[in-house]
Amino acid sequence: MPEDLILVAISRQGDGRSIAGMRVNGRGWVRLVTPRQEGILYPHHTLLSGRTQPRLLDRILVDADWPDHHPEQPENRLIEGTPWQLLERPACLSALRAIPAALETPPALLGDAESRLRSSHVRELPGPSLALCSPRQLYFSVRDDHDLGRRRLRAHFRWGSREWRLPLQDELYRRALAHRPEGDYPAAALGLRPDRPLYGAVSLGLPFGGWCYKSIVSLFQLPFACLRDPHQLPAEKLPACVSRSSSPNLLRHDPSLR
Repeated sequence: MPEDLILVAISRQGDGRSIAGMRVNGRGWVRLVTPRQEGILYPHHTLLSGRTQPRLLDRILVDADWPDHHPEQPENRLIEGTPWQLLERPACLSALRAIPAALETPPALLGDAESRLRSSHVRELPGPSLALCSPRQLYFSVRDDHDLGRRRLRAHFRWGSREWRLPLQDELYRRALAHRPEGDYPAAALGLRPDRPLYGAVSLGLPFGGWCYKSIVSLFQLPFACLRDPHQLPAEKLPACVSRSSSPNLLRHDPSLR
């Protein structure tokens, strides 16, 4: 059967992207991959009806019946190459309210409180290679690595009692930081609001040199209406959906991303 998903992670992977979501029925994570070795997605794989590309918090329907046999990423599902169907943009509030329930229990993220795991240990983890946290005291760092000739973008935050420093792979925020000078940037400088909960998706990558490394693959905030108790509102006043882009505040602060 097709997978009915809320997209909660759209991130850079190689020269393409990685996309993952949560099943609307509450049965866990799905990472959508292609049959090639690393499963990288390209725009022709992810084209939606209306010839648009997926956005964070979209609800989509996609044919991905077969598991991909990567023991380090048991949630991977192979796409069939059929068009993806956009059901809601963004997903309705009743579906979005399932996201906070998926939060991990601090301080561990994907097995422990370290930034990498031995690949042999990853195969023993009982769950998926994706986890949802609620970062506190978030800021971003931009550093030039002159030896490798590239920029290092990292997200710094607290989760539980530990401070994390993980590579930033979130597509939107990487673009926002790509041409900024070296330095540190508070979350508010990129449009993230301090008056709303913040969510971050953390992923374990495929093995590299015997290790699987953790990275931040998504940062987002839910619509304000999700903070209201649905039992306090009459049914006819509870909106099914609200209009938003993948990050309205970021787009407002950074016109180059519009």
